Amino acid sequence: MVWRWSVIEPEAIEHSRATTPQFHDWLALLDGEPVGAGSCSLNPGMEEDTAAFAVACVLPHARGQGVGTAIYRQVSAHARGLGKSQLMTWGYEDDAGGVAFAELHGFAVVKRNRGLRLVLDGCPRPTVDLPEDIAITTLADSPELARGVWETASEAMPDIPHYAVPMSAGSLEEFAGRSFAGPKHIPEATFIAVRDGEVVGYAQLAWMSRAAGIADHAMLAVRRAWRGRGIAKALKARQITWALDNGLSELRTGNDERNASARAVNANFAYTPLPEQLGYRGPLLVGE
Repeated sequence: MVWRWSVIEPEAIEHSRATTPQFHDWLALLDGEPVGAGSCSLNPGMEEDTAAFAVACVLPHARGQGVGTAIYRQVSAHARGLGKSQLMTWGYEDDAGGVAFAELHGFAVVKRNRGLRLVLDGCPRPTVDLPEDIAITTLADSPELARGVWETASEAMPDIPHYAVPMSAGSLEEFAGRSFAGPKHIPEATFIAVRDGEVVGYAQLAWMSRAAGIADHAMLAVRRAWRGRGIAKALKARQITWALDNGLSELRTGNDERNASARAVNANFAYTPLPEQLGYRGPLLVGE
C-alpha cells in the first residue's frame, strides 16, 4: 500500500505511539535501505472489534521481494498478542500492487471512503449562514466547552457508517488525548456551535502538513436533535474561511460512501475527488 490522502509527519507518528492503545511499529530494510514500514494496534474507538488495525507500506521499487510479507508476519504476531483474530487495514483503488497483495492474502473490501481535496488558491470565500440562535466559537477561545465537544462526539460517532462495531469517542480523557493534543491539533480551528451555552455541534481541522499548509477535516459532528438545520454546512464554511484567512494551501477530507449526510454537506463546496480509499478486513498470516 502507498498512502494517497495523508501527509504523515514524524511528530504525528510519535503522538500516535503515545495515545493509540498497544501501538507497535516496524521499519523494513532491504540491503540496509529503508523500503517499508508497518504498524499494528487496537483500533481507537473500536477496541472491542475482533480485528486489530494494521498498516503496511512498501515503496514501489522494493515490492515483489518479500518485504510486504515480512511486515504482514510482524503485524500478525502482534495482533495475536492482542487477542485479535483478524486485521483491518487501508488501501487505495489506484494502488494496483497493494490491491493485488490484499486479494492474494484473502482480504476483502468492507468499507469505501470517498476522498476529497479543496485547493484554496482561487477558492471562493463561503458564506457562514447560521440559525439565528446559534453562535460559533473555538476551543482556543472557549476551552471550557471541551466536555461538550466530547459529549457531541460520543453521540455522533456511533452514527458514522463503519464496518464492524460502532465507533466510540471513548472516555473524556482518551478523547482529549487523541483530539485535543499533539502536533496535529489546532485549537483555533476547532469550531464549536453553541446555543445558550450548550454545544450542539463541532468541526475540527487538524494539520496534515503544517509546512505545506495542508489540513484535514478531522471531524464534523452535530447532535441528533439539531441536525437538518444547516449547522454542519455553516461549520464547514467556517473551517474553509479560517483556512483562507490563514494562508493554507489545501484541505482534505474523506467520508464513507454510505455517509450521505456528510457527502451532501461537502457537495456545497468546490471539492474535487481523490482516489477512493478501501477498508480491508482479512486473516492473520497463517502459521505464524
